[in-house]
Amino acid sequence: MALKKVALAAIAKLTKLKVEDLEAAIKDENEVDVTIDETLTPFSEDEIATLKTNEYKRGSASAVEIAVKDLKTKEGLDFTGKTLDGLVAAVSKKAVADAKIEPAKAVTDLQEKVTNLQKTVTEQEQKLADKEAEVTGVKINGELYKHIPAPAENGPAYDQDEVVLLMKNKGYDFKLENGKIVPYKDGKQILDKTSNPREPKDIISEFMTEKKYITTPAPGPDGRGGGDQKPPSKATKLSELKKEYEAAGKSLNGSEFMEAVDKAVSANKDFVLD
Repeated sequence: MALKKVALAAIAKLTKLKVEDLEAAIKDENEVDVTIDETLTPFSEDEIATLKTNEYKRGSASAVEIAVKDLKTKEGLDFTGKTLDGLVAAVSKKAVADAKIEPAKAVTDLQEKVTNLQKTVTEQEQKLADKEAEVTGVKINGELYKHIPAPAENGPAYDQDEVVLLMKNKGYDFKLENGKIVPYKDGKQILDKTSNPREPKDIISEFMTEKKYITTPAPGPDGRGGGDQKPPSKATKLSELKKEYEAAGKSLNGSEFMEAVDKAVSANKDFVLD
């Protein structure tokens, strides 16, 4: 049984292979070798969290040490440490020593340098925090994409980013808390009847159904989802049919609309293609 194209594309993306190469290898009756990049390294959620924490600590500590070293060299401070506390102590000591010459100016100048150093460290910490937020956002979207189905053959066209962006515009948000994606609406957690956070996949499914991105087929005679059992449109011209579809939030560019036009023309010889 062949893999679905969505699954095939996901595997190809993870292994850095071309979709067509992977598909050909799977379909080949003989054993086929494919070259997978040896530099690819899988990470678990715990490993990603540990990596981000370690990078944050190393980046922050390194920024402080470099800034302290630069100021220490520039000002000729008698100081061998690498911390802000040690630097402040050295600044105070030098200020007292220089006070015999020009106390007010010496203290003011060095305090200004310390203030600038603290500002540099704060900016570096903000950059690291922004990067961490970016990584978290990518991870959250990656999880949400898993629950957004591909557009139906006769349904409206959309992509995953479009659905996520529309949900955020409507007040929805998804946050990573304790390793789990938690849904929010207008700043409040979306909870089930037992006050536990609801599953993101259910929230996404309900939203897409409400916005008519996806529909739930009516059961057929055999218990399966049946086709569209709606009666033919009563529109007598193309502009009226367009209004019906636009009011229902459906696309005018899909095959469903074209089929509706064909049915309307067949059912009504006086149908106007205005």
